[in-house]
Amino acid sequence: MAENNDFDVTNTEKKFDKAAKYVQTIASELDSEQLLNLYSLYKQATIGPCNIPKPNWYQMQAKQKWVAWNSLGEMDQETAMNNYVCALAKINPSWETDAVTESRAWITVSRLPNTEKELLDTDKTFLDWIKEGNQEKVREILLKNSTLTNVLDKDGLLPIHWAADRGHVAIIEYLIQHGANINSRDIDGQTPLHYAASCGHVDVVEYLISMGAESVEDNDGMKPKDVADEKVLAIL
Repeated sequence: MAENNDFDVTNTEKKFDKAAKYVQTIASELDSEQLLNLYSLYKQATIGPCNIPKPNWYQMQAKQKWVAWNSLGEMDQETAMNNYVCALAKINPSWETDAVTESRAWITVSRLPNTEKELLDTDKTFLDWIKEGNQEKVREILLKNSTLTNVLDKDGLLPIHWAADRGHVAIIEYLIQHGANINSRDIDGQTPLHYAASCGHVDVVEYLISMGAESVEDNDGMKPKDVADEKVLAIL
């Protein structure tokens, strides 16, 4: 029985390695969610349970990757390999036929995309318009549905956090006018002031403070001044 188990693991490893190499060739075609899932399974399969500390809250991509890997808990490496292969099969059922043999470094796959996909206007959401800083579209949508100001996204952020992160003062003003809380917290306890301060948006920091933004601690005990860019330290 032990010999059979060794044989199974060897075949699992071979198929996993083949799948990992194939993923290298299609990485640019995958979306962030697919890459994140494959990344976490790859790390679990090659290293084991997450063994690195949680990144700082403002390291958004690093934190997403850590959460994904850490969420796999004590999953054994063989199971992670099988799940990796299954995940790839869902993306491309014929991947084994299409697979290429060249070897490339995993670094190009483990890194999440740094830029968001370009969307057609018809596909853009309320948050997409906020991130782009399109004041007209944000105003138009808020007039139809002001409840969107208090809807958390999949990362645990509110629209006002994104507006502060991107430095859009006018949009922050619209959001506040439609019920957004100037001191609202994301899932890690950060306020819009944390985001604006860490990104160095002087005008946003000044506006938030003028509107009564408080310098509060996040879940890690960090205040906006503790994560602030040098450009805004004097204001805080």
